[in-house]
Amino acid sequence: MRIRYHFNTLPLLALVGAATAAEGQVQPKLAQRWFEEATKLCQRDAGRLWGVSLCGPLVIFDPRTGTRATSQPEPDGPVPRFPGMADGPVSWGGQRWFAMPLHMLPENDADLRQQLMLHGLFHRIQPELGFLTNDGLNEHLDTLEGRVWIQLEWRALRRAVESSGRDRAEAIADALAFRRERRRLFPGAADNERRDEIREGLASYTGIAAWANSPADARRAAASALAGGESQPAFVGNFEAASGPGYGVLLDDLLPGWRRQLRSASDLGDLLASATKRPPTTDVAVAAARYDGAALRTAEEARDRARQDRVAELRRRFIDGPVLTMPAGGSSTSDTTGSVGIPGAGTVLFRNFTLSAQWGRLNANDGVLRAADGTTLSVPVNGPLEGTTLKGDGWSATLNSGWVVRPAARPGSFTIVREN
Repeated sequence: MRIRYHFNTLPLLALVGAATAAEGQVQPKLAQRWFEEATKLCQRDAGRLWGVSLCGPLVIFDPRTGTRATSQPEPDGPVPRFPGMADGPVSWGGQRWFAMPLHMLPENDADLRQQLMLHGLFHRIQPELGFLTNDGLNEHLDTLEGRVWIQLEWRALRRAVESSGRDRAEAIADALAFRRERRRLFPGAADNERRDEIREGLASYTGIAAWANSPADARRAAASALAGGESQPAFVGNFEAASGPGYGVLLDDLLPGWRRQLRSASDLGDLLASATKRPPTTDVAVAAARYDGAALRTAEEARDRARQDRVAELRRRFIDGPVLTMPAGGSSTSDTTGSVGIPGAGTVLFRNFTLSAQWGRLNANDGVLRAADGTTLSVPVNGPLEGTTLKGDGWSATLNSGWVVRPAARPGSFTIVREN
């Protein structure tokens, strides 16, 4: 995984299963059946969740074969560029569509497939709702403490979703305490996490809430999403797919009408806190013991030792060695699976990264460093670069008119800049 026209990052959804639909190309009859499933669900919602219909044009495409199917007749005129291996909105024939690659839609799991399509339909109307935020750049979620405290938050949220009464109240107080502790340890984390929960967490919640036949169905699906969050190899760019449904279904129970109060600057944890009469748990160590915190920390410490070796190797490649650096602004897609944060430097994304920017286009499949402040991207170089078509190990870039590549201050490094 992981929304707007101009993304900093669009992650592939972490919950996507391995079973894809038709292997090799889009099958029109099968796609039509899936479109009908999504249409029935969004028609049933009838604007209940967000005050506007979720229904809108969808396209399923396969980037390998170039095949596609649309939920309504294709408009006249040129076909837009679809977002590669990721999903995303596209403008086509004067309308905003949502495009989904075939491999993201599991043929043998109708529930998940329908949730994913409704997730995408929410993204289609997201600008209309005003819930557009920048990428949170949550590199702290790849650190030992960041991972421990967010998993404790998820475990408490899951307990809250699956219980009621006094147990639910205690679990919510624990979850909010773990959330507060993580944000105390990482200044700036509160705003960064909040942005991703609004940008992507609301879409994941909507996929579940519009799909569910009952509140019990929604709670079961949210609990599954929370449990699935821990199974992901990296939480940066993925955590909101677990957190969003958890907070959303609890708010549905405890703060009816919360969606009408929601703004792009809202914090889902603050909303949930306002709906409860119990403050966050004071003693987080005692609370952590309720969720097998000691075993979790032991496992994460072992993971962190291995991660430090990996970070050292990446630092030599992306920080100490020669690189090509370019502006990060534009429309990009990436698969955050296996991404690794380099403290103080940024996050390395390894799979299916694309960027269309004012300066040109980048494709990278063997590592691209997104700076911690989100302003630049860097890829390793192993020799001189010149001209408008640039290549390196696992990446290629094409420059638009008015932009050039020039030597940078670091020996052997280059940068893409405007031509004087």
